[in-house]
Amino acid sequence: MKVRIAFIATTLSGFVALSYEIVWIRIYGFLTGGEAESFGLLLSAYLAGLALGGLLARVSCHSTGKLSGGAPLVTLGLFFLLANVAAFLVIPTVAYLVSTYGLEAPRTLPIFAVAAIGLGAGFPLLSHYAIPPDQDAGARLSYLYVGNVLGAASGSFVTGLWLLDVLSLRVVNLGLVLFGIAISALLTAVAVRGRSVRVTLGIGYALLAAVLIWSSPVLYAGMYERLLYQDDYYDGRRFAHVVENRSGIVTLSESGTVYGGGSYDGQMNIDPRPGEDTNRVLRAYLIPAFHSAPRNILMIGVGSGSWLEVLSNFDEVDRITVVEINAGYLEIMRRTPLVAPALVHPKVKVIVDDGRRFLSRTTESFDIIISNTTVYWRAHAANLLSREYFELAGRRLNPGGIVYANSTQSVAVHKTMATVFPHAWRYQNMVLAGFDPIRLDFDRWRVELAEWTIRGAPVFDPVADDGLIDQLSVERMWRGGPTWESRTQILSRTRREPIITDDNMATEWWAWETFPSGDE
Repeated sequence: MKVRIAFIATTLSGFVALSYEIVWIRIYGFLTGGEAESFGLLLSAYLAGLALGGLLARVSCHSTGKLSGGAPLVTLGLFFLLANVAAFLVIPTVAYLVSTYGLEAPRTLPIFAVAAIGLGAGFPLLSHYAIPPDQDAGARLSYLYVGNVLGAASGSFVTGLWLLDVLSLRVVNLGLVLFGIAISALLTAVAVRGRSVRVTLGIGYALLAAVLIWSSPVLYAGMYERLLYQDDYYDGRRFAHVVENRSGIVTLSESGTVYGGGSYDGQMNIDPRPGEDTNRVLRAYLIPAFHSAPRNILMIGVGSGSWLEVLSNFDEVDRITVVEINAGYLEIMRRTPLVAPALVHPKVKVIVDDGRRFLSRTTESFDIIISNTTVYWRAHAANLLSREYFELAGRRLNPGGIVYANSTQSVAVHKTMATVFPHAWRYQNMVLAGFDPIRLDFDRWRVELAEWTIRGAPVFDPVADDGLIDQLSVERMWRGGPTWESRTQILSRTRREPIITDDNMATEWWAWETFPSGDE
């Protein structure tokens, strides 16, 4: 086999192999809900598979010696075909096993590793069959290495930053297996002689490609639902919306629950009345209780969009800047009439960017900075929960300004905020903190709540809901503990807990204590 054919094959195989790694990491991260260790575990399984593939290729090469002729090349082509079909089937297989048999995420890692064996054996086998054992063997091997590295690098870039932003993961995976078929067809076309044989093989490859294209919608049907709901999945259970882009996967259930990357991110609801408040949106309505004039608000992360819809209709607010790293959440909002108006509200400015990067670059200051972000244990969550982040946010506060952050009940977040700021209160799972004294004024809050309207309609009907505001539990006990807790009480309770820093990323790896129940 000529080196230039091997160069093309190794380049394509490098592209396919690294692309599979990217989509597998995304799927495994979705399966675990974004656990910090998911990337490392999947990468370990993938690399173990590549190493084992290389070892098996070595054994095969030693046992067969240097072969010539077309038969070994045909065998190699069929090997590439089987390896890529196996890789294509990994995701539907994992989705089926976790939803049907309750297979836990770590137990799926061998499936990824086994599939990676075929991807890892390809390069050494191609080198074995393409490079004669002469004085130019080293140079020829370097050419193949260059092709493989170019393919791998382009696979990471093209698939990770472009294809996954414009195509669904199913279509990307289908494209990868078709690439694998093309590699196999290239190798066998070089090996065989005779037009009729090549035509027959071409028809066979075309039929296989057609079968995969036809079957992929069936194989991947309910993929995300199976991975998310797992034991609770049932046939026909589907998300109302699924948005995929290079930043991740955002889904919306039929009941209005938003999941980002497989983890709960909020519920579509703007009604704070008891019995209707499924997402504790009352926390958004609470702002008048601790700030008399929240004119300019910064919101890091939009979640379900419920808070944005509520606050954009608060008369005291003049401007809301929303910074969201994943535009998928905005697309989910656009598809949901309950919260879609917030995106076009004249008070609202939406920026797609990293929240921390925005804070480091902006010169604007704010009355309230809301960090209603994801659960504390997810990968990269510490980026918006660390001491350094809160110090950065504090520098962007107006006099009397407050950082209002969702701790998702992490005691380490409680301590970190109470340490950074000299004034703080905890309300349920939220912590409000700043550099100036914070006065809680529930009388003002009741007046504002009674007058609050959303799109012209009062939140509380003055007749039907008479006395209902007084029944809200903002001053009562919550889940067996105090609803409100002062900074002194927070520091006393958390004296043995760590302070989250950019270096220790404590909540992602080991600081998992919660108070009182761990609810989000």
